[in-house]
Amino acid sequence: MNQEIYLSVAQAADLLGISQETLYKEIQAKNLTAVENPDRKRKHQVIAHSELSRLYGNVYIPDGYLEYAGDKSVDFVRVALRQENERLRKALEDTQKREQFLNDQLATALQNQRTLIEAHAELTKTLDNLTTILENMT
Repeated sequence: MNQEIYLSVAQAADLLGISQETLYKEIQAKNLTAVENPDRKRKHQVIAHSELSRLYGNVYIPDGYLEYAGDKSVDFVRVALRQENERLRKALEDTQKREQFLNDQLATALQNQRTLIEAHAELTKTLDNLTTILENMT
C-alpha cells in the first residue's frame, strides 16, 4: 500500500526552489490543494506530494529529507540559509549593476578621451600648417 507523503508549505517551497508566497497564491487560486492535519502530526497546512507533482511535474524528494525535515532546528537553519542565500543574491545583483554602471562610465570617459586626442591632433596639424604658411609669407 502506497502511503501519501505530505509536506509543509515551507518544505514544498524548498523542494521546488520557489517562495512559500508563490505556493500560497496557488492555494488561494485553487490551483493547488492544501489540507489541515492529515496525519495529526502537523498543526499547519500541508500539501500532498501527488498535488505538487500534478501542478509542478515530478517533484524529487532527496533521500533522508523527510527524516530531518520535521526537526525544528533544521527548519530554522534551512530558513536562515534561504534568507542568507536571498540576501547574497541581491547583493550580487546590486554589485553587478554597480559594475555595469562603472563600466559604462569608463567607456564614456575613454570615448571622450579619444575624441579629445583626435581634436588635439587636428589642432596640432592645423597649427603646423598655419606656422608653415606664416614662415613662407615672411
